[in-house]
Amino acid sequence: MRKALTALACLLFVPAMAAADQMLEVEHADVVRLQASASTVIIGNPAIADAVIHDRRTLIVTGRLFGRTNIIALDRQGRVIYSEDFVVGPSTSGQLVLQRGAARTTMTCTPHCVASPTVGDDSDAFDTATDQQSARIGLAAEATAITEDSQSPRSLEGGNE
Repeated sequence: MRKALTALACLLFVPAMAAADQMLEVEHADVVRLQASASTVIIGNPAIADAVIHDRRTLIVTGRLFGRTNIIALDRQGRVIYSEDFVVGPSTSGQLVLQRGAARTTMTCTPHCVASPTVGDDSDAFDTATDQQSARIGLAAEATAITEDSQSPRSLEGGNE
């Protein structure tokens, strides 16, 4: 009987612990206000989430990949001033998941739908979309570099490079 009560207590306690986790959408950021000034931030798995100290009492936490990790902030004396588990999950608002048999494609619709590669999507669709996004980012970086070069002080003064 005692074992049954212990098991029941554990079952009732586990959902309460899970509810205490901080939920974060992948590729989204959240602001965490601290009660004291932070000196150091430790991330259990930086592939899942990232955290930076914006100012001594504010952390910016960004979800990177689906999963679970923890974030700890320490003050100058090494005391724990913040410790939380974070669960990073998919963004569901404005998304459409197209399922063709086993092949899945995720799209973001705001209001027009465009491919939004997500872990678990069909590899061909995922690779095509990420290749196109990488090419577009590369073109934008080139355009930015050209604009910055053409407006450098040396160029405006008529100097040679």
